[in-house]
Amino acid sequence: MHSVNLLVIDSSPESAEHVNSLLRNSGIKIHVIHTQTGKDVKRALDHESPVLIIYADAEETDASLEEISALASAFNVPLALFTNLENPEKLAERLANTACFVINSKREDLLTDAVNKLVRNSENERQQEGQQRHLEELEHRYNLLLNSSRDAIAYVHEGLHVYANRAYLESLRVEEESELAGLSLLEMLEAEDTDFKGLFKGLSKGIFPTQAVDVNVKRPDGSVFEAGLLFSPARYDGEDCTQMMMQRRDAANELAAELEHMRVTDPLTQLHNRKAFTDALDECIASSPSDHANSVFYIEPDGFEELLNELHADSIDAFMIDLANVIRGCISEGDFPARINDRGFAVLARRSTAAELEAAAQEILSAYRGHVIEIADRAFSATCSIGMSDVGRLDQNSADVIMHARTAQTEAAESGNRLVVYRPQLTAVESLDGEQEWVERIKFALGNQDVYTVQQSIVDLDGEGDQLMENIVHLRGEDGDHSSAEFQAIAERSELGGTIDRHYIPGLLKTFVDSDERQVISLSSNSILDYGFPGWFATQMKAACVEGNKVILQIAASDAHTNLRPAQRLMKELSPLGCQLAICHFDAERRTRQLLDHLEVSYLKLDTSLTQDLTANTKNQEAIRKIVQAAEPFDVAVIAEEVADTSSLAVLWQCGVKLISGAFLKESSQVLAQ
Repeated sequence: MHSVNLLVIDSSPESAEHVNSLLRNSGIKIHVIHTQTGKDVKRALDHESPVLIIYADAEETDASLEEISALASAFNVPLALFTNLENPEKLAERLANTACFVINSKREDLLTDAVNKLVRNSENERQQEGQQRHLEELEHRYNLLLNSSRDAIAYVHEGLHVYANRAYLESLRVEEESELAGLSLLEMLEAEDTDFKGLFKGLSKGIFPTQAVDVNVKRPDGSVFEAGLLFSPARYDGEDCTQMMMQRRDAANELAAELEHMRVTDPLTQLHNRKAFTDALDECIASSPSDHANSVFYIEPDGFEELLNELHADSIDAFMIDLANVIRGCISEGDFPARINDRGFAVLARRSTAAELEAAAQEILSAYRGHVIEIADRAFSATCSIGMSDVGRLDQNSADVIMHARTAQTEAAESGNRLVVYRPQLTAVESLDGEQEWVERIKFALGNQDVYTVQQSIVDLDGEGDQLMENIVHLRGEDGDHSSAEFQAIAERSELGGTIDRHYIPGLLKTFVDSDERQVISLSSNSILDYGFPGWFATQMKAACVEGNKVILQIAASDAHTNLRPAQRLMKELSPLGCQLAICHFDAERRTRQLLDHLEVSYLKLDTSLTQDLTANTKNQEAIRKIVQAAEPFDVAVIAEEVADTSSLAVLWQCGVKLISGAFLKESSQVLAQ
C-alpha cells in the first residue's frame, strides 16, 4: 500500500501528532501534514493531493471552517470535522453553513476506519488510472497499426461508416474521413446476387458471412472497382459495430496505373513531365484538325538567375510549385500543362481561333504579374515571359515546336513580362493581327483575280543548254504589288498556299504551249503534302497540251527537308511525265546537301544570303564551291539568283556557277496568267 497524505488543520500541532500516531499504530502508512491558516492549506493543496482534510474542533483556530470548506470543494478533497459532539447547537450551526463529514473524536476507531477506506479508494483510483493509461496506450498503438495497415479497413454500424483507415480512404480516393459521413454502404456497393439489406440486418444480429462477399464498389467520384468484403465483430468507442475489410480485386491494375502516373508526372509540381508533353504534342501534330488552332506556350519566370542566388533550394521548389499553380488556374480543361525542365513550363493549348490562344497566354502573364508569392516569411511578386509557337500540319515533331516556342520566349525575356509569337522563316512578331491582315488580303486577291505571275530569265553564262524561265507569283494591292517572298510563308501556315497554286497554275500552263523555254514553277508546302495534287497537275498539263519536259517544279530546301517523304511521292508520280525538280534556298549546311542523296534533283538555286557582297566575302565563296562540288556527282546544275552586279559574275564563274538571274540582266518583266 502506498503512503498517502492527510491534512490536519489546528492552531497547534498536537492534534496532527495525535492523528499521526493513531494511524501509524493502526498499520496505515500515511503522511500527516499540519496546517494552521487558510494560506497554509492552499499552499499544501497546490503541492499535495491528500485523501482527507481534518478540521480539528479546537476552541481557537486561525482558519474558519467556511474558508477550508471552500478550498476542499475547489480541490475536490473530502473534509471532516473532528469534534467531541459536546455542543450540539454549535455543531448544527457550523453544519448549516458548510458541507463536511463529522467524526466523533471520542471514537478513534471511526477515524481509522474512514481513513483506511479512503486510502484503499486512493489505491484503487491509482490502479485504475494506470490501467486507463495502459489502455489508452494500447488503443493508440492499435490505431497507429490500423491506420498504417495496407489492408483497407472500415468500421460500420447499420450501413454507415464510423471509422475508416488511410488505406480505405485511398481506395475510395477521398482525403478525409469526414467525406464518408452520411455515405451509406447501400449507395456504394453493387452485386447481382447479394441482398445488402438482409446482409446488414444479419450483421446487426451477429450473423457474419464466412467468406468474402464479391461486390462492385462505387467511389464518390463515380469510378467503380471490384472488391471482396470480409466482415467480423468489433467495438469502437465502446459501442458494438462491424469491422469490414475490403480486398481490391484490381490491385495490380491500380498499381500499374499508379506507376504510369508516376512515369508521366513531374514529382514536384504534379503537372505532366516532358515525356508526356512531347508525346501529346506529337499526337497533336499527327492528328491536328483544321477547325481548331493549337499552340505551345513556353513559360519561364523572369530573373530566375537572381532568384537562385536569393532563395534556398526548398524555397526555389516552393516558387516553382507556386508558378505551376498559377498556370493550372488559368488554363482550360482541354489544355495540357507540363514542366519540361528545371525552370520552364509548357502548355499545349487548343482554341477556336489564334486570337483566343493569344488571349489565353496573356491571361497567364496577367495572373502571375498580379499574384503575391508567399514563401516561408517572405512575400513578393514576380513576372514571367511566354513564347508561343503555333502547331500545324507543317510541323514534323515536337522538338521543333518546343524549340520555336523557346526561341520566342528568349526574345520575350529580354524585356520581361511579355508574350512573343514565333513565326517560322520570319522574325518573331508580338501580335497575330498583322498575319491575319495578310490572310484577308490573300483571300481577297484570290476572289478578285488579283493573283498573277511574272517571268524572269535564268541565263546560262556559257550560252549553252536550254533557256530557263522562272515564274514568280504576285498579288495586286492598293499600296503596291507584292511578290510571293512577302506572303508565301503566311499563306502556307493558313493552308492557302495550295489554293494559290491551283488558282494560277492552269492559266500559266496555257502560256507554255507556244514557248521554247523550260519553265520553273514554284510549289508551296501545302501542295507537297496534298495527295491529290500530282493527279490534278497531270490533268492540267494534259488539258493545256503542255509536255512534261517543259516543266521544272521548284520547292524550298526547308520544305524538302521537313517533308521528304511527300516530296519523294510527288516526284515519283510526276517524273514519268518528264517533269524535273529544282530546290531553292539551298545553303551549305550538311543536312541540306544530303537532300541530293534522297531526291532526283535537276537544279538547285543558291540561297540569296550566299551571293550578297560576294566579292568581299571569302566565306560565302567557299560555301558556294562546296555546294557546286556536292552537286557535280549528281549532275545537278547550280543557279544563282538576284545577282545585282556584274562584279559578282566573275566570282560565281570561278566558283563553278554558270546559271544566273537577277537585276543585272536589265530585262523587262513579262506578266502572265492574270
